Amino acid sequence: MVGHLARWITAGALALWSVQAAAEEGMYNPDGLVRTSLQYSEEMFDRQDHVTNKVARMFLARSEARLEPGALYLGGRFVATQIWERTNTPGRFPILSRLPPTHTAGTSDGYGVINDISVHTTLVLPMVTAFAQGEYTEVEYPGQDPIQLRKYWVAVGDPDLAPVYLAFGRKTVNFGNFATYAPFTHSHSTHYFWPQSDEPVIELGYVTPRTELALTFIPAHRGLRVLSSPRNDGAFSNFAVNGAHRFDLGRGRSLRLGAGYLHGTIYDSVIAHHPPGRGINRVWNGLWDVNAVYSTPRFDLMAEFTRTLHDWPATGHHVQATTVQGRWRGEVFGRPAVWSASFSRGVQGVRGLPWEKMEQAILGLEVEVAPHVRLGAEYMYNEGFVPLILPRVTSVAGVKSHTVIVGAKLTF
Repeated sequence: MVGHLARWITAGALALWSVQAAAEEGMYNPDGLVRTSLQYSEEMFDRQDHVTNKVARMFLARSEARLEPGALYLGGRFVATQIWERTNTPGRFPILSRLPPTHTAGTSDGYGVINDISVHTTLVLPMVTAFAQGEYTEVEYPGQDPIQLRKYWVAVGDPDLAPVYLAFGRKTVNFGNFATYAPFTHSHSTHYFWPQSDEPVIELGYVTPRTELALTFIPAHRGLRVLSSPRNDGAFSNFAVNGAHRFDLGRGRSLRLGAGYLHGTIYDSVIAHHPPGRGINRVWNGLWDVNAVYSTPRFDLMAEFTRTLHDWPATGHHVQATTVQGRWRGEVFGRPAVWSASFSRGVQGVRGLPWEKMEQAILGLEVEVAPHVRLGAEYMYNEGFVPLILPRVTSVAGVKSHTVIVGAKLTF
C-alpha cells in the first residue's frame, strides 16, 4: 500500500510539474508554434467517452478552430486508482476493464494501479493532421510492454474545404459508441466489443457537428481485443461501418442516434483464446450495434445494444451486451461535478449455465477540483464470473462482488 501511494505521489508530482513547466514556458500561448489545449487533450485521452471516434473528434476540433494549421499541440495525462474488492467466492473477482496485478486466493483484495501515464502530439498542417499517443501502464495486456506507442495516424482533409477525411493508422476502430459514464470502469458493451487494431487501418469519414459517418478497412489479423478473421492473412478483408446523427429538439436538448456493423470478430471459433493463424473451423461472425443518447444542459441518458450475427461456437450461443446509463452535471463544494449511474449486462450462454451472463451496476462521482485535476469515486456491484477466454472452463456460477474505486486524473 505504501509503495503504491509513493508511486502515485511521484507520478502525480511529475505530471503537475509538467503542467507548471508548460505554463512557465509559454506553451499555453494560443499564438505559439507549440501549444496545448486542455479540452482537446481530455477528449483524446478519454477512455470512457468518445471511445471509437477519436479521428472525428480531432477533425471537429480543427473545424471549430481549437486546432489551427501551422501548430504542434502537446498533451499529457496521468490516471491512477486505488481499488478495494470483496467477493463471495474465493479467488473470483469479476471486475471489468482492467487486468489487476494482484488477486488473492481469498475473498477480499486491495491494490493501487497506475492506469496510464500518457503523452500525445498533434501536428496540424493545411491538409494533413497527424496524431501519436504513447503511454506507460501497469495494466497492459499479456505479452505487451508497459511502455507502448498506443495510437498513431495521419488524416488527410480540411474541414474548411469539405467535411471528409481519409485516415491511416493504428487506432480504435470506428464502430459502436461504447461510452461509459462512470469515472473509471467500462461497461459490458465496451468490455465485450471495443475493437482495437494492432495493425494500421484505413478510415474514410464524413463529419459535421451533427453527423458522423465512417467506413473502415481492417487487416485480417487478430487485433488487440475484438478484431479477428478466419484466415488472418493480412488482407484488408475485414471492415466496419458506423454512423450517428444528432437531432436538435430545442432548449438545449438533443437526441443522437447511432448504428454500426463490424464484419470480423473473435467470436468466430470453438477455440476461445484465438491464437494467431487459421484456428479451427473459423467463420466470419460480425457484430451489429445500435445506440441512442438524449442530452439536455444538465443530464444525459444513453442506451446501447450490441450482438453477434451468429452463435459463438465456443458457447453455442450468440454474444450480446446491453448498457443503460445516465449522468447529471452539478456541483460539489462549488466545484463542477458529474454524478453517474450505469447498468450493463453481457450474455453468451443458454439460461442456467455458468457462462450464461454477467451483470454490473456502477454509481459514480467525478469532481473537477482544478482545471487540470479531476477526482473520482465508484461503487460497483458485479454478478457472474465469465472470462471470455475459455468460458466453458473458467466460468463460475453464483459469483457476486462489491468494489470501491477512488482515483485521480491529471491532464494538460
